[in-house]
Amino acid sequence: MSTSHPATEPLEALAEELRSRNFSTRIVIPLNRIPQLQVMNPAAPALTEQVLAKPDSHGAWHYWFPWPTLIAAVDDIPTAADRIERVLAEVGRNTGGTPGADAPEVPASPTRSCPGEPHDIPDRLETIES
Repeated sequence: MSTSHPATEPLEALAEELRSRNFSTRIVIPLNRIPQLQVMNPAAPALTEQVLAKPDSHGAWHYWFPWPTLIAAVDDIPTAADRIERVLAEVGRNTGGTPGADAPEVPASPTRSCPGEPHDIPDRLETIES
């Protein structure tokens, strides 16, 4: 896929890692919105999630769940894949990573976010500054 949006390249790299872990992935670019990676666990198709790649409030690029919760920096693909794998793991799946002390807590509801991060992460193309 060739596009000029800065989020596409990190999403493609993450998609490749998740496919190596037997997840189905697809990059979707909604009209006037940033690209997103759809990740599905084929062993349990109800376990599906969107992943975004965008800058935090300081301009550093990270992977995010859309509720919004920080996953990992875009240059730490193994950690991002480990955390996504834990969220989408079916019962009995042996996940590749082990939770570390720095792993963000996955919220039980979409109303929580990582401490210190904005609650309204922009997802409109016109709000992304370069």
